[in-house]
Amino acid sequence: MDGAERLVQLVRRSPVLVALREGPLDRRDLERRLDVSKPTVLRATGTLRDFGLVERVEGQFRLTAQGDVVATALDRFRRVERAASRLSPFLATTDYEVAVEHFADATVTTRKPGDPYRPVRRFMSLVESTDRLRGFDAATIAPGNVDTIYERIVGGMETDICYPEHVVETIVESSPERSTEAAQSGNLTLRVVDSVPCGLALFDDHVGLGGYDPETGALAVFVDTDDEAAYAWGEREFERYREDATIVVGE
Repeated sequence: MDGAERLVQLVRRSPVLVALREGPLDRRDLERRLDVSKPTVLRATGTLRDFGLVERVEGQFRLTAQGDVVATALDRFRRVERAASRLSPFLATTDYEVAVEHFADATVTTRKPGDPYRPVRRFMSLVESTDRLRGFDAATIAPGNVDTIYERIVGGMETDICYPEHVVETIVESSPERSTEAAQSGNLTLRVVDSVPCGLALFDDHVGLGGYDPETGALAVFVDTDDEAAYAWGEREFERYREDATIVVGE
């Protein structure tokens, strides 16, 4: 059996490997857990035993040390594949390297015919319920929501954001009085970076990703999750851009 065929067999048998990651199981346990027949379990475990990934001890199947490594890798692959499918509207807008496996259960909000502002509304719903907002962005949000963000900042929302210089200029020029008020509130830290690949926002307990329409610059998709691993990844990404940014307001 060549490497490609072996890989195909492993992917087909991956539910058995993933099930055994939780501990040894007998044949009947596997049948119930996977909702498959006795012959299916016997064929799968037979193949995996031939590969040296599973062994049978006292009537129960369990992973070998090699099997545990392979099962972990296959479990991650399945999670990445599921997450990549879910995030496909966002991934189509950027080549940004995202830890997609942490977004497998994310909420994905896209524009709909007759309702182009669904992603913006989702973003704003999180803005309105957070006490702290951090991140970076490639564009300003819809003009109709800028006042709400200014009001939240002046009202006490701690905000630390990185923008490309042209975006900062657009914000200031479009609403100079509001910009001054937000800057003087003491709640805003505004940083300038050369460029960013998309939008990333850290709320109190959610991390969000924004993808923009390359033709119009409008927010086309917003992805958010409260997954702890995703949030930690988002914080690391924010700090990476934050370190190279120049402060223009705050601190």
